[in-house]
Amino acid sequence: MNGKNGKTAGRLTAVALAAMLGVSLGMVRPVQAAETDWRAGNTLVAHALGEANGKTETNTKEAFLSSWSEGFRVMEADFTYTSDGVLAVRHDFEAGGSYYRLEIEPDGPLVMDSQTYREKKAVYELTPITAVELLGLMAEYKDVYLITDTKETDEATVKRQFQDLKDIANNIGAPEVLDRIVPQIYSKEMLGWVQKIHPFRQWIFTLYQMYNPDYADIALFCKQNGVDTVTIEHSRITKQVVDTFHNQQVKVYTHTVNRYKQAESLLDMGVDGIYTDTIKPYELNWIGRTPPRSTEKKTVTAGEKSITFTTLDIMGEPHVPLREMTKVGNGFSAEYNRESKVLSLTPWRLFHSIGNEIGINTSGRMITTKADFRLVYGGTDTGLTCYMVDGEVYVPLDKMMSIMLG
Repeated sequence: MNGKNGKTAGRLTAVALAAMLGVSLGMVRPVQAAETDWRAGNTLVAHALGEANGKTETNTKEAFLSSWSEGFRVMEADFTYTSDGVLAVRHDFEAGGSYYRLEIEPDGPLVMDSQTYREKKAVYELTPITAVELLGLMAEYKDVYLITDTKETDEATVKRQFQDLKDIANNIGAPEVLDRIVPQIYSKEMLGWVQKIHPFRQWIFTLYQMYNPDYADIALFCKQNGVDTVTIEHSRITKQVVDTFHNQQVKVYTHTVNRYKQAESLLDMGVDGIYTDTIKPYELNWIGRTPPRSTEKKTVTAGEKSITFTTLDIMGEPHVPLREMTKVGNGFSAEYNRESKVLSLTPWRLFHSIGNEIGINTSGRMITTKADFRLVYGGTDTGLTCYMVDGEVYVPLDKMMSIMLG
């Protein structure tokens, strides 16, 4: 995140698959309260979708997946347009900006067309994405919140960007992702402009484009208009600034912080959250905070037995280590076929091993990825999505119990 604006000239329709919808004009209105507060348990925000393979500020598919795996549930992304009007997830098309950071050698006009954009890997190996792919990932990973950094400040372009996001969500059949988009606004006027496009549930007033902001005035505006969070560049943060916003019940996030001691000092000062490239959620205990993801014990009734499981919330559902499911019913054996990528469970057999035990670690980091195998029970495909958590196979508790006891 920085103060550079992307280029706006010559842009065509950003979403070829959607007709632009008309919107009515109106006054700025208080924001509708969200059902879930994106800030709850999310001290850290993955800046530019986070780090991937040691590379930062890439805004790539791999960055999104890596950040989710490492426990981020709030990610910030940059947006700009390609030369043919597709809304791309990239900071800019400037020679000294993203081209330099992503190790891309321009071989034509700096502002790429969408096909060239998709074909040019970021830092040699990472996959560029457009807003279509990003919202598609949000539809798949239903616990991710997205903070926008659209950078533009003229009304027409701002409206167009958010209309594009709305159209994309509708056209991929996932309008619900709009409830998990948190627009960053750069001025008081921008709130009204974006509200005319869609009644987003949560907002951030970001101050990095303001040379000399009046913090008290902005805090009052935020309180009066339902904007419950601001984000401020870390060098501007003081205890007085934080208190000014807290006195109006406005949370304060700061960007971009990659040093642990600096993050600790800012949080000790009262800052509520931090945008970061490299600090991971599971590292929060290093700076005296509690990591957001951990297991908890849950006792359930299975037939005539009460069984206690080690559960982990994944996508809003309790998941448990597969080996603990052998406590249910008469148990099962497990056999994994590497060629077909099928994990087969046979009921009424003694459980010995899944075969992945050597890959299990006890770090407690809760590194989570979607499993790439199918789970079969008693010869029938369960259709369940399994996850690997620190190398251990986890399955959805309620759905797996239903299959085993049904």
